Amino acid sequence: MENTIIPEGLLVYLRPVIEYWYYSLIIGIFLVFAAKFVEKISIALLGFLLGINVLFPVLLNQFPQLNELLTDPAYYQISMLVFGVIVAAVLFALYKSFVFIAGFGVVGIIGYYLADFTIQFFDIQLNFNPLYITALIGVILGLIGGIISTKKSSEVISIMSIVVGSATLSAVVVGLITRNNIEEKITEPLYSSIFIGVFLALVILGSVWNFKRSKKSEVA
Repeated sequence: MENTIIPEGLLVYLRPVIEYWYYSLIIGIFLVFAAKFVEKISIALLGFLLGINVLFPVLLNQFPQLNELLTDPAYYQISMLVFGVIVAAVLFALYKSFVFIAGFGVVGIIGYYLADFTIQFFDIQLNFNPLYITALIGVILGLIGGIISTKKSSEVISIMSIVVGSATLSAVVVGLITRNNIEEKITEPLYSSIFIGVFLALVILGSVWNFKRSKKSEVA
């Protein structure tokens, strides 16, 4: 079996990004370089990408009969865009809630796994199921993370936007290099490495660009 950095299952979500690269390119550039300055627009664009690249493919996978109604490429694209706009509108309207849920989920999961790792590493013996304590720690830290994320929503949205935008642009770059062979090439170590390399470079560049400019504007 050939070694790969990017799992093949990820192709389900990368394919729309690459196939409709003209949308992805514009949104990706915006998310990487302007996220810090237009928070609510960034949330809407994140929702749009989430809708067309994640939720729409999942919806089609769960309800295969929908594929029969969307055999025409034009209908498929229109349906995908409409669905993306709906998700974007929902996140735009509920962006504070979205930030809290994102902060709760990320910090809670990290807290859960750190607690579980600590119990196993130090071989801590408990008289009850360790899941209770690890879940409790995860929930408590998740709540703290959610509250902090809500108060620091601008920074949280900026970081999420930079990460998602960088991943989107990386997929576009690899897609343009591989042309029509994305399914075969993306799992090869060379192209997976290009994806990871471009992604990390854009994350660093986007972080420096957004947060350095933000500090300059605050000083001014």
